[in-house]
Amino acid sequence: MKSLKALVASTLVFGFSSVGLALEFNEVGHKAFGMGGVGVAVKNSPYGLFFNPALLGAKPGVKLGYSVSGAISHKNMFEILNYNLSSVSDINAFNTLLKDNNVAFKINAALVLQLPELPFGNLGIGYTQSLYASTSFGGFLPTSQTNVDSANLTFEARGLSVTEIPLGYAYAFKTPIGEFSTGLALKFMSAAFTHSSVKFDTTFKADQIQDTLQDVLKVGDDKRSAFGIDVGVTYEPMKNLTIGLVGKNLNTPTFSFADSELKVRPQARLGVGYAIGEHITIAADADLTNNDVWNLTNTKLQSQKLGAGIDVDFALFDVRAGLAKDLRQDNGAIFSAGLGFGFVDVAFAVSTSTGRFDGSTLPRYLALQIGGGFVF
Repeated sequence: MKSLKALVASTLVFGFSSVGLALEFNEVGHKAFGMGGVGVAVKNSPYGLFFNPALLGAKPGVKLGYSVSGAISHKNMFEILNYNLSSVSDINAFNTLLKDNNVAFKINAALVLQLPELPFGNLGIGYTQSLYASTSFGGFLPTSQTNVDSANLTFEARGLSVTEIPLGYAYAFKTPIGEFSTGLALKFMSAAFTHSSVKFDTTFKADQIQDTLQDVLKVGDDKRSAFGIDVGVTYEPMKNLTIGLVGKNLNTPTFSFADSELKVRPQARLGVGYAIGEHITIAADADLTNNDVWNLTNTKLQSQKLGAGIDVDFALFDVRAGLAKDLRQDNGAIFSAGLGFGFVDVAFAVSTSTGRFDGSTLPRYLALQIGGGFVF
């Protein structure tokens, strides 16, 4: 058990170097990360192409951004490991945990460039690489036995790699009631998937977790391709106030693998941003759709987030803070913050909800991001 505890501890501390779980709204970039995940109406962010392609026209000019992030979330899986597998004390409670447990990892890398304004509109191009892994214990322990041996319990893991290369276009125009910008992003998408499973019994060792994860993190060469469509709009009814609306993956990109099918369903998000002078932005976003979360549990997981944050951005100094809540998941409130100097920026996020493993209290969600960018 000591080696297993060490593995869990290192996973939580270094989860950003592993991979993760979900296909909910992909919040890309250091700006959003430190502001509670908001970005649909944030004009001074270089990552507008990923959040709302209309932002390319809402604030023209050259923008460049990069980021590398990682996150880990967990539910009930560590609680299962708290049991004595040779003599399970509460079988009903143990089976309840088996129905809904997971540990999820995600790592994301992104690069984006918005080109100088052109007479016919604004262009941007980006690249994101997302790696996901989801692990879970599964099966059912008969009420007539307290030993997990011969109960056909399993430890399963899935790995998923998704690449997106969006090309965005936006056109801004003025009207008597305010300024509008409309945007479209066409995305080339590629995905690869893998799965591995081992028996979960009293001989289960930490090495099996490591070996299984290593297998799925290789993902493999069985790649599938598709195209996605994002459409967005921004509206400025008055100076410094921006309202944004975006629909992502409107054509439901689908990847068909040998034993499964991954559908990236349409998502919609509404945002508002307000600039206080030249250096301060406050913003909020809200998902208008329940977004499916890719996972291994028997329970269908969904995500619907609300977030708000503030950004104080000077030429060579940037500080942010935010608060978010996922209405469809029980990981509590998520606090985030970020600090940047020039082209180097670090941000983190942590949930208020916690779990326990072997006497230690662990947050249900923990994430870290390193990035940077310029807006000219």
